[in-house]
This record gives sequence, structure tokens and C-alpha cells, in this order.
Amino acid sequence: MTDQRFTPDMTVDQAFRLHAGARRVFARFHLGGCSNCAISESHTIGAISEDYGIPLPMLLDGLNALWQENGLAVGDKVRIPDEIRAKIPQLATVPEIGEITGYESGAYTAEFGEVRLQGLAEDFIAVEATATPS
Repeated sequence: MTDQRFTPDMTVDQAFRLHAGARRVFARFHLGGCSNCAISESHTIGAISEDYGIPLPMLLDGLNALWQENGLAVGDKVRIPDEIRAKIPQLATVPEIGEITGYESGAYTAEFGEVRLQGLAEDFIAVEATATPS
């Protein structure tokens, strides 16, 4: 877990820069996805709570839970979930197993052969290391 936290006085832009998953949390509350639910990046989290009637503790809990998600580490072997592969035809030829090569602001970079993908921990499945015969 990290010492970083989302706070009511933090702007949406600051939240997006702090953790890549913040966009998904706002989307779960139907914020930021269309013209009727658009949010300004200069809006604070506290103001969004007030303006859209979302209880502040619920919004902050959702955002701060991002730090508790199962993490991956650089060097971990991963695969792409079948449901994501099924939705994106271009992934059909991507190797089954890739490797985490970077991490920044909650987003992982994984390389699958010549293909580099970015996503949250939930976008990849960790592959258990297999024992090698001695």
C-alpha cells in the first residue's frame, strides 16, 4: 500500500495523474463518459460529490481502494484475459504470455513479443511461475 491518498480538495486532473484507475472509478459513478455526465478536470472531488449527489465517503473509498488492488511487479509474467482478447481482434496474433516492463501512476506496461500494452492490474492475469527441472 502507498501513502498516497485521494482527498476532497484534489482536482479531477490531479486524481487522473495520481492513479490511472481514477477514470474507471469516476466512470462507475457515471461521471465523465458523456455530455450529460461530463466533469471538468478543474473540478475538485469534493465539488463533484456535492454537484452530482454522490456521497463523498463512497467516492473517496472507491478512489483510495485503487491503492489496495493486487499489484504486479516489473518482470512478472502475465497474460491477457480471454474476455479482452475476444473483444479486440488485433490481439489474436499477440503471444499468450507477456512480461511487465514498467509501472507508472497505477498503469502497467506489458510487452507481448513486439506488442506493448498498457493497463491496470485488472487488465492482466499473473502467470504462475512453473518449476524448472534441475
